[in-house]
Amino acid sequence: MQEVASSYTDRATSNNALFQADNPFDWRQDLVRLDYQASPEHRLSLRVIYDSYNLIDPFGTFISDSSSLPTIPTIRRRPGRNYQISHNWTVASNLMNEFKANASWNGQRVPPTGDAWKRDTYGFAFPQLFAGGGRFEDSIPDTRVSGYATMYGAERSLLSPTTDIQFSDHLTWLKGAHSLKAGGLLIRNRKDQNGRSVYAGDLRFDTSGNPRSTGNAFADALLGNFRSYTEAQSDPMGFFRFWQVEGFLSDDWRVSRNLSLEMGVRYTWHQPMYTQANNMASFDPALYDPSRAVTVNRNGTLVPGSGDPYNGMVRAGGGVPQDELFRVATGNSPLALAVPADAPRGFYDDRHLLAPRFSFAWTPTGNAEMAVRGGVGLFYDRPEGNLLFGGANNGPLNNPPYNLSAQYENGNLSAPGGGAVPAPTAQGTIAALDPNLKVPRSWNWSVSVQRALPWGIFGEVGYVGSKGQNLLRQPDINQPSFEALAQNAALPAAQRANTNFLRPYKGYSVIQMRLSDADSTYHALQVFLSRRRGDLRWTVSYTLSRAYDNASGNGDNPEDYTNKDYNWGPSDFDRTHVLVGTWTWQLPFFKAQKGVGRVLGGWEISGIGRYQSGAPITVTATTSIGTRRADSLGGDPYLPESQRFDPANLGIVRWLDPAAFAAAPEGRRGNVSRGQIRGPSLQVWDVSIRKGFVLGGDVKLQLQADLFNVFNHTNLRFSSQSLNLSAGGFGQLNAVAPPRNVQLGVRLQF
Repeated sequence: MQEVASSYTDRATSNNALFQADNPFDWRQDLVRLDYQASPEHRLSLRVIYDSYNLIDPFGTFISDSSSLPTIPTIRRRPGRNYQISHNWTVASNLMNEFKANASWNGQRVPPTGDAWKRDTYGFAFPQLFAGGGRFEDSIPDTRVSGYATMYGAERSLLSPTTDIQFSDHLTWLKGAHSLKAGGLLIRNRKDQNGRSVYAGDLRFDTSGNPRSTGNAFADALLGNFRSYTEAQSDPMGFFRFWQVEGFLSDDWRVSRNLSLEMGVRYTWHQPMYTQANNMASFDPALYDPSRAVTVNRNGTLVPGSGDPYNGMVRAGGGVPQDELFRVATGNSPLALAVPADAPRGFYDDRHLLAPRFSFAWTPTGNAEMAVRGGVGLFYDRPEGNLLFGGANNGPLNNPPYNLSAQYENGNLSAPGGGAVPAPTAQGTIAALDPNLKVPRSWNWSVSVQRALPWGIFGEVGYVGSKGQNLLRQPDINQPSFEALAQNAALPAAQRANTNFLRPYKGYSVIQMRLSDADSTYHALQVFLSRRRGDLRWTVSYTLSRAYDNASGNGDNPEDYTNKDYNWGPSDFDRTHVLVGTWTWQLPFFKAQKGVGRVLGGWEISGIGRYQSGAPITVTATTSIGTRRADSLGGDPYLPESQRFDPANLGIVRWLDPAAFAAAPEGRRGNVSRGQIRGPSLQVWDVSIRKGFVLGGDVKLQLQADLFNVFNHTNLRFSSQSLNLSAGGFGQLNAVAPPRNVQLGVRLQF
């Protein structure tokens, strides 16, 4: 595939060429709505939406981690349908009921396109451990070379038809000063999705811990000396389902002319998502029996016939039912039947949840000039299906015994398994759910004062806070202890044991377990001003906030997962200062012009300006026991502006001083705290200019020009929120927000 760069900088530096490939987007949407007033008391509505699109992504959509971008061209297809029927019934003058039934379908598919994903394109001829396990068997493996971009294969191709059915009913009863509401919701969700396992392989080249390494990861790749190679047996299909039932009661009570209270509670019956075929398995630490553990050699291989290679594994829902065996080829194999099937279908029990709410509105002056509002409530968040599906963070659908996998370390591609008859080795990455998983929840509260100000200005000052509990994260619970890694690293290179020899759960490599034990807090001062009338209308908002947690995403894998305090710090999305302004100005010039002069008048200009603080950054370093947090040596870590620019390389801007940090010693953790450093701030101004014309009757024409980053301000930033001191170019700003972008549009309405 040959591409012509749209821009090129003739310097020996990285990222000196910009490629803009075609990415056509074909989209169609059809909407139909019918309303029928059967009688003064009854109104029926029908809404139908047909929606579909095809989108070519020339640089791919298969995201596997947050540090790299995919490069395999893909096409996304998504046809969808939505039907909604509603019935509004005025039972009495003070009693109303609303019923809705909704059903939607979509068939999201993401296959590869072109030939960049094929092994033949690159001459890959090394043998695979398994064969015939997926839709794109001739795909290249996901290939990671430390310090370089990642190349992803077609094994990440998605197949995901989804059906969502909901029934809801709301009843409102007005009784004196009370507005009482009650309602219920029934949800049935079905999603059929492939596991997107690494059936084509996951190949990693890294100098850390590899006795075969040349000291350069790229040279290792040329020689085929990999740090790790993982391959799954197949790409399983999961038929995921769940029911959910909700109900609520609330009372909006007008206590007096200037005080209103709203109190309520919401109940949820939470059923974990499960597969119809029960073709999932998980690891339960409570079931792991050290006396039945396999024997691991120092080189990471297993002693054949020793112990139980699936010690601690458990199957879901009693195993695969007889009428589902046609979907799961290994459903009643001797290997599968040897693993207990004692886990609930979704790996944790159903939950009964209560969420209370309270809020008030008070006008202390007795009129609408000023109001004080506040409230507090408990909110739950259903864990997303990606905990089970597989894909980027793996999932129980890909686990043995229904889907086998193997992982080898420190080998050569000529024989990834170590020879014609490879020695047994540790299981590939296992995804697990805590059997005591709790539903994530957050307490949210706020109080604000709103006031009408002179000149038509509205002002508001408020405090907003929240506390997250039972938040999800995904640590490797099979990490070797810090002490074991340090002792191993102290040995001569030839005597060091393989990492899998040091792990606590023998016979396994990485065990990624979803735990619901993370916490978060958020506190913010929010100020808002707006002018809502006149030719010039504007808003200004400012937020001074602090968001802290020990897991910013449900896939977070911290360095020392047992020490939550060590991982407490600014959230990945924390921005201390955020200032946003918007404006719309109806230009007063030439408003009275007629004829051709009408073109000069009636224009409208609007825009938005944004400023926000930089993102939190954590400094790490590569050591003999892995990449981990670095040490801060004190002093100012930020380079002064006079030293940020390299006169010999004008394209390089340095933000941090490498001399302010050092790799942590092997005897302890690094003292750099999570999110201790801040990246550069962001400043963007967008402007839109538009004018409408009446062409005749109901026919209207609108011209519009949108200018994003109109001043073409350069917003440099880091491509990752974790910076490795040992990597080349530490402290250099290696990414940039989009430059000025102009979009012209014409809209014809009739």
